[in-house]
Amino acid sequence: MIDLDTIDYSNLNRQFLFRAKHVGRSKAEVARESVLEFPHGEKLVIKAEHGNIKSSQFTLDFFKSFNIVLNGLDNVDARRHVNRVCLAADVPLVESGTEGYLGQARAIIKGKFKCYECDPPPKKESYPICTIRNHPDKPVHCISWAKELLFKKLFGGEETDLIDAAEGGADADGAAASSEAAAPPPASASMKIEPGEEAGAFARRVFRTVFEADVERLLRMETLWKERTKPDVLRLDAMTLPDAKTLADVDRLAWSVEENAAVFLACTERVLTERAGEVGGLSFDKDDPDALDFVTAASNLRSEIFHIERLSRDKVKGIAGNIIPAIATTNAIIGGFIVLEALKVLRGATDRCRFMACNYYELTGRKRDRLLAPDSLDPPNKKCYVCGGSALSLALDTSKFTVAQLLDDVVKKHLSFNKPTVDYSTLDGSGDQLCEGMEDEVDEDEAAKYERYRGMTLSALPVPIGSGSQLDVEDTSQELRIKIDVTHAVLDEEKFPSGFDLSGERDAAAQASAAAADGDAAPEGASNGDAPPTKRARTSEVEVIE
Repeated sequence: MIDLDTIDYSNLNRQFLFRAKHVGRSKAEVARESVLEFPHGEKLVIKAEHGNIKSSQFTLDFFKSFNIVLNGLDNVDARRHVNRVCLAADVPLVESGTEGYLGQARAIIKGKFKCYECDPPPKKESYPICTIRNHPDKPVHCISWAKELLFKKLFGGEETDLIDAAEGGADADGAAASSEAAAPPPASASMKIEPGEEAGAFARRVFRTVFEADVERLLRMETLWKERTKPDVLRLDAMTLPDAKTLADVDRLAWSVEENAAVFLACTERVLTERAGEVGGLSFDKDDPDALDFVTAASNLRSEIFHIERLSRDKVKGIAGNIIPAIATTNAIIGGFIVLEALKVLRGATDRCRFMACNYYELTGRKRDRLLAPDSLDPPNKKCYVCGGSALSLALDTSKFTVAQLLDDVVKKHLSFNKPTVDYSTLDGSGDQLCEGMEDEVDEDEAAKYERYRGMTLSALPVPIGSGSQLDVEDTSQELRIKIDVTHAVLDEEKFPSGFDLSGERDAAAQASAAAADGDAAPEGASNGDAPPTKRARTSEVEVIE
């Protein structure tokens, strides 16, 4: 039993093996102790590991030593990793997940049933950047602005624009702009602390820039407000601010405008003084009190400006951290389904394995008036790039997309490769290597080359990557190798905010669904991803939320 997490008080309302006395201890170790206390527990042998399943100690040979693997993971990246290693080791896997009142469990057997990645990954809901920057109309827009733009700009070292001046055309800096002095400077020119400037004074300057001057700039973009309600400017000098310390324990009530302003100023000053060494490299973490306070206050002030409901810190944490409450009953039901499916596999009765669903209709979209229901499992998708060997197609602007973005955003983050080696070839037969997964085998010259490449755009490499180039991505820790065909394309930033379009994942699912609709395949199998609505429609990713 492997788990990298420790027990928190919030776990106690949905877990059955933990008690208040266990808070702070390893989940795996406490679970082992609790189960051994069950009747006949003395007959069991359980080894608990407090660690990450992606660590190098859990090798392919480690996986091969088991008869079956049971998954209760809380993120897509780890689930992909276990899916791939189980396929490589030829070990059956029971994959499962819950999301509120929804849940599912199913067996994955190499060559017999769909793997976890035979269905496409879920679409992450995204919002047009111009909406977030210029005219939000939902709390989530304001939270995204505070988390992804303002927080990163102030504390993460990112040079990002807080206003989309292009949307307003000539009005962006004043319709006629009678003088340069009449137009407030753009936020991007006013967001760095000056030598000798006190943190408190800087926090106030940021407030006035973002919630006063920038709003005035937006108001001059008259075309934006022909069919929208105009925003209001927040005047810091007109406010009587309370002591921000009195709000430290207020989680479930929305702060007033003045309270949000006080928290915004206090939090900005605190980070710049008490965490100065981290400024420039901070990223948002929902469990970081400073980060959460800042995003809550900034998003609520933004909401007030655009006449949107202000939210409590608890609600902001849920949205910013993508938290979906876990339900103890759902977890218990799916836990039972996991065991039932595992017993079928261990007894060799794999023909009896089913896709087991809780809240079947909501999860699958099929009209069946029962909360708990089994359904048939699909065979592997021949177009799956993991278990079917299908190639992927990657479209991006090779003149702007860097090697670092390719390796970090596409290969590691989007495709969940653990320790990738990336080679490529071009149409004329030449090629090069961008990184080596086995880092201990890389000499100094190669390491320096890889580091030098990271900042280069793909088209600026010594051997340029362009249309017709093919990436060869291999990860020995997952025993996986795939091909990615590259196409140079200038993409619409609104539709593709990530800067790339990776096809093949969804194409594969679409073809499988079309075949099912024609009667050439079984109905669409297990959840965990979006797919075109056919015999079984998909909802968003279903996972255990820890």
